[in-house]
Amino acid sequence: MAVDLPEVIDRYFQAAQADDLDAFVACFADTASVADEDRVHEGRPAIRAWRQRTMADTSYTAEPLAATPQAGDSYLVRTRVSGSFPGSPIELRYRFTLRDDLIGALNIRS
Repeated sequence: MAVDLPEVIDRYFQAAQADDLDAFVACFADTASVADEDRVHEGRPAIRAWRQRTMADTSYTAEPLAATPQAGDSYLVRTRVSGSFPGSPIELRYRFTLRDDLIGALNIRS
């Protein structure tokens, strides 16, 4: 079953699935931040480096299961992440905050 996502969030998951680093980074605002695994990555260069490390370290897929609009331009996307890591698959919560049709912030939590 397809999950109805805002366009930029859909592009984010498509780019991640395709390992298209340029398309992935293009989903983010210049001053965006990503919080993942107790670290914060701020700005497109840091987000690019985070994604490159992630792609090199672990092969995985992220499948959106459900999306819930939150206050403002935020969306909580429940996601199944499967790959070459202990405990796979797991469900994670991706909280996207949109700004000017781009991702302004992403917080990934279990």
